[in-house]
Amino acid sequence: MKPKPPPTAGLSRSFDRVLRTALFLVPFGVLGNLALSWFATDHDVLRNLGDLDRRWLYLALFLALFPWVTNTLRLLIWARFIGHRVSFRDMFRVTLGAELSSSVFPTSSGGEVFRWGMMVQKGISQGHAASIVTLGYIEDMLFFAVAIPLSIFISRAWELPVLRALGDQLRGQAVPVIATFALGILALRLLFKAVLRGYLGETLRRRGLRMAGRFKRRTRRTWHDFRSVHELVIQRGKSRFALAWMITAVQWTCRYSVVTALAYFLGARVDPVLFFLLQWVIFTAMMFIPTPGASGGAEAAFYLVYQALLPAGVIGIATAGWRLLTFYFQLALGSVIFLAFNIADARTRARLRREQPAAEV
Repeated sequence: MKPKPPPTAGLSRSFDRVLRTALFLVPFGVLGNLALSWFATDHDVLRNLGDLDRRWLYLALFLALFPWVTNTLRLLIWARFIGHRVSFRDMFRVTLGAELSSSVFPTSSGGEVFRWGMMVQKGISQGHAASIVTLGYIEDMLFFAVAIPLSIFISRAWELPVLRALGDQLRGQAVPVIATFALGILALRLLFKAVLRGYLGETLRRRGLRMAGRFKRRTRRTWHDFRSVHELVIQRGKSRFALAWMITAVQWTCRYSVVTALAYFLGARVDPVLFFLLQWVIFTAMMFIPTPGASGGAEAAFYLVYQALLPAGVIGIATAGWRLLTFYFQLALGSVIFLAFNIADARTRARLRREQPAAEV
């Protein structure tokens, strides 16, 4: 009898696909950004890039990459709190895996499934892993519940026509997206019921019943772990939640301030609070773009929103530089680091296999 594969057995194949897609996307994305910079930017600006204050560019690069660290710390806080002996390296790899997966799949799919699956691979139970992902959602929502209204009030963003127009467009797209998602769930439910009732054959019915039984058992176990973790957080995890929330604030402030540092590098003087808010608008709009990593649509949204706020001579290179720092550079660097982790782990496993026979002798 063949052993059952673990619940995350497909992750390795999925990450192979992720890395292959990354190797395909990065060159074309970089070439597209170079073309955008050349055709949409004043060439005098391009010729004088070497004379600009590079400290702002280094700051933009730091702000783009530092969220990897903060995200890792958030995962590490909760994994250690629950009682799992995981290292910073383990959680950093989980963070990279989730970032890579969300970069090569449509943004709306997110990286939560990969984040959950990789934590399960590290020995964290399915329910505990689901709890950690959910706690991250709660931290994010609480931060934005405070940051977005405050940013709107400070920057007086309601006076911007582009935000009103973008809001109308998003409302128009949200209904079809939600309706399609709901219809897809309904179709899957009807199909599964047809399988269980034997309408599609007795063989499929037996397999469906076994699958339903396994799903119910895993769901009960996952829900039990999930509920115990959240009760534990309420009882004695409030200080850790406060710490994780502050790290969350740093994370999103860094990510949404890349464009501000880049604008200062290009010589434009901007409102950092307004630009933070507009980044939230753009990243939210990217969730409705069905291409991998919102490629193409993200650049268009940036250009549409910022063309009235940045000088006409730099909007092209600002768009390309923003996308390069917040997407293509991270995708390339993350792929290299993740591949290096895989190679190091493979060498460690090979060394242990060589040492095992010698120890038995």
